[in-house]
This record gives sequence, C-alpha cells and structure tokens, in this order.
Amino acid sequence: ELISARKSGRSFLHLELEQLADLLWYSAKSIETFCNDKGYVTSHRSSPSAGARHPIDLLIHRPQVGGLEYYNPFEHSLCALGLEEEIVLQFIGHIQVSMPDQSGTLIWFLAHPNRTTAKYENADSLIWRDAGALIQSIQLTAAAMGLGSCAIGTLGEPFLSMMFDQNATILSAGGIIVGNNLVL
Repeated sequence: ELISARKSGRSFLHLELEQLADLLWYSAKSIETFCNDKGYVTSHRSSPSAGARHPIDLLIHRPQVGGLEYYNPFEHSLCALGLEEEIVLQFIGHIQVSMPDQSGTLIWFLAHPNRTTAKYENADSLIWRDAGALIQSIQLTAAAMGLGSCAIGTLGEPFLSMMFDQNATILSAGGIIVGNNLVL
C-alpha cells in the first residue's frame, strides 16, 4: 500500500528538525558498524550497499538554517560545514532553477568512490546503484511519515566541485528534496 501511494511532489513546506531526525534515523542511520581484518569500516543500514561500503555521504540544506550540514550516520547528528557561502548560495540557486520557491529540505548525495573501489573493480555502477537505493529508502520513509519528496535531476556541478577540492576523490551523486506536503 505504501509503495503504491508514494509519488513525487514539487511543492513543500519546511521540515521540523524532529521530522528530519526521524527521516534520517529510519533511512540512513548506521545500525551496526563492523571493522574487517584489514581495518576497513563497514556498516549495516536500512539502505543496501555493495559490500556494506556505503560510499554516499549526505549533505543537508535546511532553508531556515542556511548553509550545508554533514549528516553523521554513526552518531545520528548534523555538523555545520564551513564552506564558502557564495558557492553554497550558487549551488542552492542552481537547484531552485528546477524546483523554484522551495521550502523543503535538500538532502544531497556526495559519493566517495574509494570506499567501493577498495573492494570492487569497475565499481562505478555499484556507486550509482547505492545512490538509487538510498533515494528509494528516503522516499519510502518520507511517504511512511506522510511527507512529500522529489529526486533532483541535476548533479549540481560545477558547484560541488567548487565547494570541495577538485582533486579530491569525491563526486556528486544527486539529491532529493523532502518536506511537508503543501496542501492547496
């Protein structure tokens, strides 16, 4: 029933912090953490991941707070990121081109390919599958909570590369906006 009822929306009201906390708790929090014999940390979460590597980090933009925050799935916490404000504003403006007048919370996916390539050769498709599985987990959790959501159809470039070292081994893997449904 939940899967049949889930649909994307395009207009949202902001999320309360408690709603965001619940959404992330059920869709992205690390449930168990393991350290293998080579010292590599893997984790069990509600969203599947190739080799339990979970290469996707979540960046959060709450319009009422501004800036970007990092979601720590191990401690279930948010940490403000000290990124250049002008570039963050350009990035948010880029997102608003396809989703104007948005009060919903943006959850952005930042992929660390090395987490997956440390175990698998030709891991690109696995990273994109992980991103897709995580989007689905967030969307189904949002639907179960009575919230609306919409996956974003851009990778946010060149802004993500400008925010982080261009030589870094990270890449943008898309994002999703989640919020309270706007009732007209």
